Amino acid sequence: MAGGLGFKGFTAVVVLAASLLPGIGNAFQVLPRISDVDRKLTSVGTNQWVDGLGIWLVGNALPMIKNPLHEAITLNALGCSVQAGSEAECVTVAAIKQHQVLLYGVRWPDDPPFALNRSDPPRTSSCNPAVTLRSTAQPKCWATLFSDAAATAKINLKKDPASPAFGPGDYLLYRSHFGDLQFFHAMAAHDGELAAVAQRRMKSWAQFLWGIATKTLPTGKFVRDLEPAALGEYFPGDITATNLLATGIVEVRKDLSHVAMGALLHMVQDSFSQAHSGRGAETGAMCPGSPRFAQPGRIERFYSYAGQAGSAHDREDTFASLNVHTLQVSPTVVDASKGFLALWNEGASWDEAEKLFDCVFALQAPGAAAGPGPFVN
Repeated sequence: MAGGLGFKGFTAVVVLAASLLPGIGNAFQVLPRISDVDRKLTSVGTNQWVDGLGIWLVGNALPMIKNPLHEAITLNALGCSVQAGSEAECVTVAAIKQHQVLLYGVRWPDDPPFALNRSDPPRTSSCNPAVTLRSTAQPKCWATLFSDAAATAKINLKKDPASPAFGPGDYLLYRSHFGDLQFFHAMAAHDGELAAVAQRRMKSWAQFLWGIATKTLPTGKFVRDLEPAALGEYFPGDITATNLLATGIVEVRKDLSHVAMGALLHMVQDSFSQAHSGRGAETGAMCPGSPRFAQPGRIERFYSYAGQAGSAHDREDTFASLNVHTLQVSPTVVDASKGFLALWNEGASWDEAEKLFDCVFALQAPGAAAGPGPFVN
């Protein structure tokens, strides 16, 4: 047909679509939102056709395939009133616009923006080192690097299964999904890591985020020089909270407190996903240090994503799984999110928030070793 794509063009679109879909979104799936900045960057980039098509796919195709679970959980916790099992109804355009920056933070751990190495950029034409990398600005490049991270992680873990596949010096996308920063998602850094060790990583991250969220930590000083000191192990270079949470995302920098709170909620919510951690049954008890909050089931073990099959992992991160959870469990992931939001709105100190963290992330077996769990092909 004149003026149409034709068979070859259509085939190219299908192939590109398929290449963009796998692996987008670790944990409870997130629904990407395209900003005007993303579109403008695409129009001046070196991969205008590919990234333009990719942005269309992210904005139109992915919402039909991926589930905005983090958004639904967060909006429900913020006051959206729906019956248990109907959390998806909370995701509306109006609600997303109202809480846009907080939801950016909730999505951040799955798609953290970062700068590509300009002196040694990825060896693929789909990546433009002048543009901050995130799935909504360079979707083809993002998918290419994610696939490379998955393949490289398997190689690295075969060589040294007792260490994270990636660490400082590697791209944030590699580290957060397959390496030492898997605590962003309430997961262990590698198979064999003890639950107590993984929990300590998560607690350090939570303390840091709480400091940014409550504006008691500066956003312009290097992370390595801030409390908790343990976090400096993961960010030893010249990186600030602004660099970490908002590289290339100028529009959210004035509200980094909301971004940090969203990132904390993400970790809390992921800890209830059965593909991230195995939880026991709730007992009906209240939190020992914060009796105003009900205690969730204790965590029996954390899992590591690098050894899991993505398809098996993703089966736990659907609205069907969320609905089963909220219909049969109390307190739920929504209740835990409400608790942290309540303390944040009250301006609570970390000493108070720590009590809730200790309750939500309480361990059944501190010595339990991480592994892929049943989420393998």
